Amino acid sequence: MATPTYTTSTEQDAVNAILMSVGESPVNTLDTQSPEVAIAQATLRQVVREVQAEGWSFNSQYEVEYSPNTDDEILLNENVIQIDLSRYKHNDNYDVIRRRTDSGEIKLYDRYTNSYKFTDNDVYYCDVITMWAFEDLPQPFKDYCTTKATRIAVQRMIGEPSLAQSLQQDEVISRSAVIEYDTRQSDYNVFNNTRNRIPYNPYKPYQVLAR
Repeated sequence: MATPTYTTSTEQDAVNAILMSVGESPVNTLDTQSPEVAIAQATLRQVVREVQAEGWSFNSQYEVEYSPNTDDEILLNENVIQIDLSRYKHNDNYDVIRRRTDSGEIKLYDRYTNSYKFTDNDVYYCDVITMWAFEDLPQPFKDYCTTKATRIAVQRMIGEPSLAQSLQQDEVISRSAVIEYDTRQSDYNVFNNTRNRIPYNPYKPYQVLAR
């Protein structure tokens, strides 16, 4: 049996879907001076950032090890959206956030001590949400980002309320698909998991609302 070449979509596929929804012709490359392509791509990337910032099973990691450098500071990669020290490893001893310094470096910052310095341990265990490229997203998330970006682009480019309203129904269906995917992948239960990191995943209203 032949393997289909359209199993997963690309950023160009998503941009073309947006363009066709606003009555524009699809393009063979995103490297173009077309303002419509630029708006479609910018809208898609905005939505991709917003969706991933919610934190899902595919872009969330727990108890990731970080070690301070020789200056007792913890440097973070650009793709770190959100980070917090593991409560199972460090209790409530720190209140950390991701912060960019004047030099442009991204570091872990402790709001309890108002400092970038971490001198208590050789290794710190962090729960991290990271940003992935569009091509690396699970397909349900690609579909959801595309449908949501399409609705927003329609409002920005042609301002047609009836079309945007019909697209919102597609967006709701796509969001339900990503929630189902996330539920299956995360193996949530009311008892515990293999490492006792998330004993119970409470109901979160934001996950079932159209956003």
